[in-house]
Amino acid sequence: MLRTLVLFSLLAPLLFAGCSPSNTVKVTGTVTLNGQPAENVQVMFYPKKGRYAEGVTDDSGHFTLSTAKPNDGAEPGEYSVALGEYYPPDKPPAMPKGGGQFPTRFPPDYSVEAKTPLSAKVERGGKNDFPFDVKK
Repeated sequence: MLRTLVLFSLLAPLLFAGCSPSNTVKVTGTVTLNGQPAENVQVMFYPKKGRYAEGVTDDSGHFTLSTAKPNDGAEPGEYSVALGEYYPPDKPPAMPKGGGQFPTRFPPDYSVEAKTPLSAKVERGGKNDFPFDVKK
């Protein structure tokens, strides 16, 4: 009996570690490029404080963010939003000739957290559906 109690007391923190409530809220949005849906865009939400969240656009430019698990959203707060190319695992990009960076559809600043002109404020109880239209 004592052995079972000791074993349970050692394992209990591990069993209940994943049971804490999430602080995230659902976050969705769309990315368009010159007014047209942008497919396979990695959307990255960089927080002023808190946890990073990301999502990938579908063929209609729609995305849903994930933080700790798929589609769980993002923590409330202010974010810089960066955009990058997403390459599905079954369709890797060709390596650029002579090295260098992979080509992108977006202006260079859009992929850099500190330079991106895009931002979002995620609010508990808010709509949290963000449209990002990039002009090139």
